[in-house]
Amino acid sequence: MIYLNLNLRSPWGGDFENIKVWHGKTPIPNKYWEIQIIKNDNWFRFEFGYTIREDHAGLNLELGLFKHEIHFTIYDNRHWDYINNCWEKYEESNR
Repeated sequence: MIYLNLNLRSPWGGDFENIKVWHGKTPIPNKYWEIQIIKNDNWFRFEFGYTIREDHAGLNLELGLFKHEIHFTIYDNRHWDYINNCWEKYEESNR
């Protein structure tokens, strides 16, 4: 896992507002994307994360300035089986 985060939050707090969300499936099997615009109490925010071999692994990027942020995520919809070191397998009737 790679994770970087720099955040400057307002000491007076603030309201959270989910302004807009877009999401969908990519042409790659089991991969989905999401873009979200929010308003919160962060004056500045930079976050980067990249994960593999865990539940919903993928790429996450969050950028924010003056209490408005955009989040971009590409992730895998599967869960990781830590015992067998592979993606969990489901029967079709369970999905």
